[in-house]
Amino acid sequence: MDQRETPLFNKLQEHARKGTTSFHVPGHKNGTAFHINGENIYKSILKMDVTEITGMDDLHNPAGVIQKAQQLAAELYKTQSSHFLIGGTTVGNLAMIMSAFDKEDIILVQRNSHQSIFHAIELSGVKPIYIEPEVDTSTGFSLGVSHQSVQEAIERYPNAKGLVLTNPSYEGYGQGLREHVRIAHLADMLVLVDEAHGAHLLFQDERWPKSAIYAGADVVVQSTHKMLPSMTMTSILHVNSSRVDKTKLLRYLKMLQSSSPSYPLMASLDLARAYLATLVDTNYVRLTDQIFDMRNGFIEGAEWRQAPRIIGRFVQDPLKMAVMSKGSLTGFDLQGLLEAKEIYPELASANHVLLTLPLTDEQSYYENYKLKLKLVLNNTNLKNIDLIKDLDIGIKRNKDKISEPILTMNELDRLQKHYIPWEESVGKVAAETITPYPPGVPLILKGERICSNKLRKLKHLIKHNVYFQTGDEWKTLGISVVKEKEGE
Repeated sequence: MDQRETPLFNKLQEHARKGTTSFHVPGHKNGTAFHINGENIYKSILKMDVTEITGMDDLHNPAGVIQKAQQLAAELYKTQSSHFLIGGTTVGNLAMIMSAFDKEDIILVQRNSHQSIFHAIELSGVKPIYIEPEVDTSTGFSLGVSHQSVQEAIERYPNAKGLVLTNPSYEGYGQGLREHVRIAHLADMLVLVDEAHGAHLLFQDERWPKSAIYAGADVVVQSTHKMLPSMTMTSILHVNSSRVDKTKLLRYLKMLQSSSPSYPLMASLDLARAYLATLVDTNYVRLTDQIFDMRNGFIEGAEWRQAPRIIGRFVQDPLKMAVMSKGSLTGFDLQGLLEAKEIYPELASANHVLLTLPLTDEQSYYENYKLKLKLVLNNTNLKNIDLIKDLDIGIKRNKDKISEPILTMNELDRLQKHYIPWEESVGKVAAETITPYPPGVPLILKGERICSNKLRKLKHLIKHNVYFQTGDEWKTLGISVVKEKEGE
C-alpha cells in the first residue's frame, strides 16, 4: 500500500467540492446553517462534517474508505489490525480492559497509570494488583515498572490474567518491554499497554524510545493527538496478536464510541498517519538531529537545567523536555514566567515544567522555539520572584513494589461512607479518587488506605492551585472515606 495515500480525507474533499445538498444530519447542512460568529472559521471543516451517507463508510462496520485508512495504519505500525478512536485513548483503554477480562479476574496494573485505566477496572469488576513504578531520585519522576517487579507479581499471583502497563511516561521516559511481555506470555497472560504518548515511536534510532508494538504487546492504545498532528480526541487502538478476542473488542468499541463519529476527526487520523509515514521513510535522522540541536545549549548559564535524557534503562522521547530549577524556584514559578510571555507548557509541578516539542523536519520551527525559550529562561530576575522553600514533597514509595488495595472499587459500593476533613484522613480507606490534571494519574485512589506522604503531596498541590479533574468538593465538604465500624 502507498503510505502517501489519504483515502478518507480525499473522499471527504471530493464530496465537499461537489457542492452537494444535504437532507441528512448534522444540522448545519454542510455549513450553510451556522452562527455568523464562527461561520468563516468553521466553513471548510463543516463541509467535511458529514454522516454515514453513501460512499463515506461506517466506522463500526468499515468496508470502504475508513477500512482502507485503517489498513494503511496497520501496515505502517506493522500490527494485525488498527482501529480509529474518536473518544481518545480513554475509550481504547476502556474497551481493551473490559473486553479482555471477566469480572473477578485478577490483573496486574502499573500504579501510575492514567485514570482511564482505573475507570476500566471499576467498570469491568476485575481485581487489580498494583505494581509500583521505578522512581528517579534525582528528578522525582515516576518511570515504568521493572521486569523484575512483574516477575515477582506473577509469582505472588500466578492466576492473574493480564498485565497492564504504561509506556512511555508522561515525561517521555520509555523502556524496552520485550522482557516484560515474554515473562507475562509465559504465564499465559495478556499484555495491554497504554502508549498514549507514543504514537510516533517508530523511528529506528537509539535516541528514541521503542513502541510496545515492537515488544510484542497484545493490545496497544496510542493518543495520536498528543504527539502527532491529528485533532484532539483522536487515537488508535492496535491489535498485535492472535491472543486477543477481536470480535469482543470490536463489540466494546461499538458500545463505548459514538454511533455518529466525527468525520473531520477521523480524516485527521488519516492525515497524521501519512505525515508520520513520510518522516519515518525519509527524514527521521535529520529530524532527530534537529531536535537535539534545539535541546542542546538553549539554557546554558541560566537558572535552569534539563532533566537527564537517559535514566538507567529509560530513554526520554526527544520531543519531551523537562526543565528543572537549579535553585529554589519551582516548576510553578517557571510556568508563570513562561505564560507571562504567552508561552504555554504542557505541565508544571513543584519540581519541573514539561515542554512538548512539535514533530516536524522544518528547522525553522525549532529555531523559533529555541529563541522564545532562551528569552525567558536566560533572563530570569530572581530578585523579583518569591522563592519557595518547601520543596521536599516527594512521595515515599512502598518498600514492597506489589500491593493489593484494601477494597476493590466495586466492594466500596456496598459499604457506608462519610465525609471527614481531608487533613484528618490519614489511615482511612478512601471512597473517592483524587486526580491532579495533567497528567491524570490518581494521587489518591479509592479502595486504598490514605498515607501521610500522599496527604503531604496533596497539601502542596492545593497551595499551588493545581487543577483536580475529579473536582474540588473534598476541599470544603470533606473527603469521602469508608465508615469505620463502631469501636474501631
